[in-house]
Formats: sequence, structure tokens, C-alpha cells
Amino acid sequence: MNDPLSALSAPPPRYLLESDSSDEEGQGAYPGSAPASRPKIQLDQPPATVTLPTGGTVEGTVVATGQAGRFLLKHLPAPTGSEGVIKIGDEKVGVIRAFEKELVVLVDDGDLSHESVWAIAKKLVEDIQSPQWTTLSSYVPAMYIAKAKSSHLDPPVRFISSSSSQKTEVQGAERYDPPNFISGLAGAFLTLSALPTTSLQSTTAILLPLPLSRLAISHLSTPLSSSSSSIASLLKGKRSQWTDDDDEPYSAPGMGRVRGARHGHVAGEGVGMYT
Repeated sequence: MNDPLSALSAPPPRYLLESDSSDEEGQGAYPGSAPASRPKIQLDQPPATVTLPTGGTVEGTVVATGQAGRFLLKHLPAPTGSEGVIKIGDEKVGVIRAFEKELVVLVDDGDLSHESVWAIAKKLVEDIQSPQWTTLSSYVPAMYIAKAKSSHLDPPVRFISSSSSQKTEVQGAERYDPPNFISGLAGAFLTLSALPTTSLQSTTAILLPLPLSRLAISHLSTPLSSSSSSIASLLKGKRSQWTDDDDEPYSAPGMGRVRGARHGHVAGEGVGMYT
């Protein structure tokens, strides 16, 4: 019981602090029960900046990320004009190249924070003002949860569209269905298109199956032809120059690129490929 002569602000007797009796719970002010609030420390996010290549009207834009972006770049001719740049603060994280009236945006988003990815997506939509957007990424067939039984030996190119029409189809590609999810820039663009405050009305994400050394160029040019005819025409009739040596190892299926893998050095424990 409490001492009736003690001040109301006095701490409870020692035995009350050590007792587990239910009838004594809540008596007195327990030291440390309400820790003093500390000011939240917020780190400043470096701004995303976009420098566009010189040119005229943009009729379509392909945003290619990671390994899929390098695959596309390897099979495109050198641009004739200037090259645009994407930066987070002072760090260069991507380039923009113009092909006729279409742009190809190449970003390696594997090591970027969620805040940086989101900032890049919003800045690209704001600055480019393209009427049509396509994102190009990749997926690991062994990690894909398919509705129907499918073979991992010949996995299809898949797509997902933010269009409200359920009849949306992409030639040469199958739907990317839930419960599978998309992250990175491709996911950011799909999310942006669902917001009423953005100028991005709809976008389509095309996902290439890994490893890319098994993929014929026609499996990329055909799905691109419906949204980016100029880029698709540059790929038609070409043979793949992507070999087994270009395939990038993963630390675990679908868990991202191993640092240093692009330079022939593989680090980390349990490094595997795609199975």
C-alpha cells in the first residue's frame, strides 16, 4: 500500500517495483516508464536531376533497368546526338539516349534506395512528358509463381500493364500475375500511373526471363513493337550478342545482383545462378 503522507510525485516503495502482484499494478510513477522523446533525425535525400538529350518531340520512352537495360543497350546502335544524364545528387546513375523520336532511359537501380528510385521516376515523368511509357526489367523463372504449370527451360517474356482495360495484351508476352510482385523503377512507374495527381496515365512493364543468354532478340523486339516501334525496328533481324559470360550471378534467386559481378569478380557466400 502507498504511504498516505508521501507526495503524489514520489516514486512507489521498493517492494512495489519488484512485486508482480496484480493489485499493485499501475501504482506510482515508475522511473523510465515514459522515456523522454528524442527529436527525429531525418537525413536529407539528394535530389534527382535529369538532363535531356537535345532533340524534338518525344513520342515514346523506354525505361530499361539493370541487366535488362544492359541487354538492350548491347544490341542498339550508337546514338547520333547528345546523351542525357540522370543524377542523384552528384552521382551519375543513368543515361538517356535518343533514337529518332523515342528515348531510351538506362538506369542501374539495383543499388539505389527506395527514395532515390521514387525520386527518379517522378522526375522522369515530370521532365520528359512522354505520351507513352514502357519499362523493361527482368525476372527469375524459378521464383515465379505461375497459375499454370510451366517449364523453366523455356520461360516466356511477361508483361504487366497499368491500363484499366482487362483486354490489354502485348504481342509475344504472357501476363505477369499475382501474387508475384515488381520492385525497382518498373514498380515505381506502375505505382505512379495509379495516382490521380500525375500526368502518367498508363505504363506497361516488360519482364525478360533470366538468364538472358538464352533469350533471342526477337523475344524482345516483338513485345516492344506495340509500344516503341522505333526501338523495336532497330532490334529486328539481329542475333543476340549476349553470352553466358554476360549473365550476372545472383546471391540468391531473385535477390539482386552480386556486387562486382559485372567485372568478373563474385563476392559473398552461397553465390548461385538462377535455380
